[in-house]
Amino acid sequence: MHHSVKAGLSNFLTQYEGKANFMYLDVKGKVTTGIGHEIDPVNRAMRLEFGTAGGGVVDPGAIAEEWKTVKGRKDLIHRGAAAFEGITKLRLTERGIETMVLSHAAGIVNYITTNASARTFYSNFENWPADAQLGFLGVAWGGIPIPQFGWHKFPAACRDEDWINAANECFIKSPLAAGRNEAHRLMFRNAAAVKSNNEDIADLKWPNRWGTAVRE
Repeated sequence: MHHSVKAGLSNFLTQYEGKANFMYLDVKGKVTTGIGHEIDPVNRAMRLEFGTAGGGVVDPGAIAEEWKTVKGRKDLIHRGAAAFEGITKLRLTERGIETMVLSHAAGIVNYITTNASARTFYSNFENWPADAQLGFLGVAWGGIPIPQFGWHKFPAACRDEDWINAANECFIKSPLAAGRNEAHRLMFRNAAAVKSNNEDIADLKWPNRWGTAVRE
């Protein structure tokens, strides 16, 4: 993964996932924190850098206790993540949130370059333009886009590094994803322009619209 992608990933995701340094329940009742990171079951929470609001160190028992408190407050789900801030005492550090983001991204990259099915489409990920890498991670953040999960044209476009078709097929099917989908589309079109103009693939162009891609 290009350094520019690692540096820009949290900023991009925060715009669409939001960011919370405390535990809360998502719409499915799963304990969540950071930038949409599920920490359910409790052992996932125990690995994170939680401390007190004032920066004090806490032991694993305090993390487990707060997790149980949040898990039991399903009455607050309809009020959104912010409703849990007042009932929680522990806070993640910014470093902890960034570590989670990069760890999740690394897990996605490891999967698509080692899993037999995913490798068919994404084995050359490390050599893609930075915008294509970031766009793909945005699409894959909640689930790997492979045929088993209903994705067909998008994986094929990525395999062929046909970034214009990738831009046309990258849409997440959710009424809440309109802005995010447009951001992904811009990234893949930027990647097409970088490829067409033989520019530096390590340079992330997003959030700018870059050049003029072929077959626009």
